[in-house]
Amino acid sequence: MRKVKQNLWTGMKTLVLFFLFLFFLFPVLWVFLTSIKRPVEQMAIPPVWFPEQPVIRNYLQLFDHPDFVTSLTNSILIAGLATLFTVAIGAFAAYSMVRFRVGGGLLPNLILTTRMIPPVVVIIPIFLIAYNLNLLNTHFLLIITYTALNLALVIWLLRDFVAAIPVDIEEAAMLDGCTRLQTIFKVVLPIIKPGLVATSLICFIFCWNEFIFALTLSGDATKTMPVLTSSFVTQRGTDRGVMSAAGMISSIPVIVVTIFFQKYLVSGLTSGSVK
Repeated sequence: MRKVKQNLWTGMKTLVLFFLFLFFLFPVLWVFLTSIKRPVEQMAIPPVWFPEQPVIRNYLQLFDHPDFVTSLTNSILIAGLATLFTVAIGAFAAYSMVRFRVGGGLLPNLILTTRMIPPVVVIIPIFLIAYNLNLLNTHFLLIITYTALNLALVIWLLRDFVAAIPVDIEEAAMLDGCTRLQTIFKVVLPIIKPGLVATSLICFIFCWNEFIFALTLSGDATKTMPVLTSSFVTQRGTDRGVMSAAGMISSIPVIVVTIFFQKYLVSGLTSGSVK
């Protein structure tokens, strides 16, 4: 009887998870279907779920757009470098807070509050500073801005991974002749590798999807994919087909990175402990 109840409970949970999966997958599926529909099907009432004659015209128009390659390259470059700098700085900051109690117990909480500040509050000061320093429409400005915005979250996430490492392991490494810096690179960072990968992926997604700062601080030379996607909404109307195609293309790098690092992502988000 108990086994029957367990199987029934397992089946119910699987069914609920399946419907949740469909619920979150539906917007992605709808965007993809819109990207292969003709204009008359995109605006049809009642809605046309599946196109009678799928077209790739929207993707061809997107690929022919003069800013497509530049925007895609900018997104990869800016999001990648911002993630690299943020995780590198955040790992050392998290280590210093855990091992040396830098800032005491209050500093980590104060750092996290910076993530609660609405972007619209700080975007005008950042714009004025960048304007006076002649940094507008530069990759450096967006990279340093994204690094500052995501640093608090990275520090907060990595603190738990560092705290899970027994101090005895580091002391044993230093007794064997390693310096503090060598201990960090040879012992600490390899142990928290799943946490680093999971945190890097979260940071990369935030940088990749960021829109407000990219729209305000960038120009034609530094336009990112979210800004390019929004450019298909004009006063003359909305090109839903090309915009949906841009949305699908924009999601591919994130999906590829997630699949590639899936092993470390799952272990990093679920355990956060020493191997």
